[in-house]
Amino acid sequence: MDSINSQKNNLFSLTFDENRIVNICAHKAITKYASAPLIILEEFAATVIALLEPSRKIAGIIYQCPFPWTADFYQSLFKAAREKGFESRLQTLLDWSIAIHQAKIPIVAVVDQPINSIQIAPLLWGHYIIGTENTVLHIQDCSFGIFPGLGITVYGSRRLTVNDIASLLIKGVPFDSEKALTTGLINQVATDMKEALIRAADWILSHPQNNDSKTEPEEAKQATLEELDSFKKKANSMFPGISCCLELLDASKNLSLEKALQLEAQNYTAVLKNPLALAIMRTMYYGVKTAQQPQGTDTSNPIQKVGVIGAGMMGSGIAYEVAKAGISVYLKDTSLELAQKGRQYTEKCCNKLISLGKMTDSKKQTMLSLIRATDNVRDLHNADIIIEAVFEQEQLKAEVIKESEPFMKPSGIFASNTTSLPISGLSANSIHPENFIGMHFFSPVDRMALVEIIVGRQTSNATLTRAKTLALQLKKIPIVVHDSPAFFTSRIFFNYLLEAVTMILEGIPAAQIEKEAINAGFAIGPLAVLDEISLPLMLHVYDQLPQLSESQHRCYNYLKKLIEQNRAGRKSGKGFYDYDRDTGKKQILEDESLVITTGPINTVLIRKRLLHVMALDSYRCLDEGVLDQPIDGDIGSVMGVGYPAHTGGAIAHIDHVGIQEFVQDCLTFRDYGQQWQLPASLLVLAEKEYTFYKDFKSNWPAS
Repeated sequence: MDSINSQKNNLFSLTFDENRIVNICAHKAITKYASAPLIILEEFAATVIALLEPSRKIAGIIYQCPFPWTADFYQSLFKAAREKGFESRLQTLLDWSIAIHQAKIPIVAVVDQPINSIQIAPLLWGHYIIGTENTVLHIQDCSFGIFPGLGITVYGSRRLTVNDIASLLIKGVPFDSEKALTTGLINQVATDMKEALIRAADWILSHPQNNDSKTEPEEAKQATLEELDSFKKKANSMFPGISCCLELLDASKNLSLEKALQLEAQNYTAVLKNPLALAIMRTMYYGVKTAQQPQGTDTSNPIQKVGVIGAGMMGSGIAYEVAKAGISVYLKDTSLELAQKGRQYTEKCCNKLISLGKMTDSKKQTMLSLIRATDNVRDLHNADIIIEAVFEQEQLKAEVIKESEPFMKPSGIFASNTTSLPISGLSANSIHPENFIGMHFFSPVDRMALVEIIVGRQTSNATLTRAKTLALQLKKIPIVVHDSPAFFTSRIFFNYLLEAVTMILEGIPAAQIEKEAINAGFAIGPLAVLDEISLPLMLHVYDQLPQLSESQHRCYNYLKKLIEQNRAGRKSGKGFYDYDRDTGKKQILEDESLVITTGPINTVLIRKRLLHVMALDSYRCLDEGVLDQPIDGDIGSVMGVGYPAHTGGAIAHIDHVGIQEFVQDCLTFRDYGQQWQLPASLLVLAEKEYTFYKDFKSNWPAS
């Protein structure tokens, strides 16, 4: 036994009971290797394999989750994948997992805490899993660009139905102990670790040999494959991890365990070497994680009272989020009736969550008690922050600011929820412009995690701190941008919509534009988006901009023409689509007044233009100082305006295409309008073959 305990890193301690059952626990020294999960897993597997030698005469093995979690966990995987021999190393580890899984002596894994990603892998290598009431198994790897490796996908698919394995691996649904037990992911649930260990020992003694040789009947396999085909249609296969995970789930049903794990090792290696996977991980995991850090906030002085002015869709959504965070909120509108209607939005959202089993009635009542509907501005007295969410009209917002600002706390701040009006201009209506800031929430507020915080020319650091403090109290993801017409997210989004209308005016069929937007990775086509926004509202936004380019004027005039034809958007029943109110179906408009191209359509060109136009303007925002760092642009573009997430974001897209090819593409697009004018600085960077990132680190500002 000394040879086992003297492993080179001494990461695991072993204890034996009178029945020769071994309990493997992580040694405290394991924390030194927490950022190197492969080393820990190799050491763990080697320890178990050594115990399986017949000369040991072991009756059974109990082990617990063998390693802790650290923030740089994923970075270490990407780094390891580039090292020579990674796939071979991975395959060896999976071969050891087979030896553990097929061992004749019973092996029980015990888990007594929330764990995620490849922490879960060794639990599935054994024969029997016992959780406790503290157990939560959560795998988000696919949403971060990769997929669950080290046997999770293969072993998991042999335990769960397709729907359950897809929920766990691809949708990232957390499985608590009850759900894990119901689905068959774990075998028993104990009250605590002490009881779990007793149950584990009892199971080993009652199962002296492992005889697990399940086979799946052909009809069950066929049903599984049909379920999988159905799920593939809904999944985002543009994510490298999702496509590989689906391929593996599909293929492994007809492969032996050994062959399935070989395929998993190949897929896992390929995904970890895929630059798109790294870009997604950088944005959706590390970027978001950094944005949600409390640095730059005042956690010792939380927001306690919020005033929200405007009880429309946006203001009602903000009030809902504030109340959900346990903060008192006064929702004001011009009449008590309108304010109460806004408060009812919270009741509606809560009722839906209650029906889904995601909220209790008690929580709903607490939230409603925190929202006071009012038409009296004096009720905003002593608010820590007032957020105006009235119509996007400068004069109206000016009146609201002047009327309500005197009632907030002397140390309070005033935030404008605006999509495009410059904050520095609005702050001119404030008594204390240093206490004025923009907080751009996205609709629907209860489902959109991003908040774009806009710093005006006179906004103080203290005001920024308070705005970020509120955003984190609301569990939102804040990005900080600097003042400019339309800021960042709205600005690049307007360019996306502009490019679609520009292509229509060039004669490209509207249906083809919509189709290629989806093929490029956008969730919805730009023309459908314009209908949802409403065409008059889009014109109103253009009216607020200080000046319009020739391309924007053409777009403006065409939208105006459609409005004059009573095609104002979805609410009116007609816009770029015709909407059937009875069936809910829609039919794209092919405008007969336009000359439609009859020759072959370059579909790749359409996709490039839609992706590149937002990426180019994102670079301009960096160059002009609207953005401080590329990662803010990547988070904002993906989470705020739906830039295809598989790219990692609008600026990451430039790196993936390659800056020289990107610039060359944009140069060929110059005849399409002023939106394709290139900043001189970008041409210089292209000559240097600049990249905005080196792996997970930013290279900005460019030297």
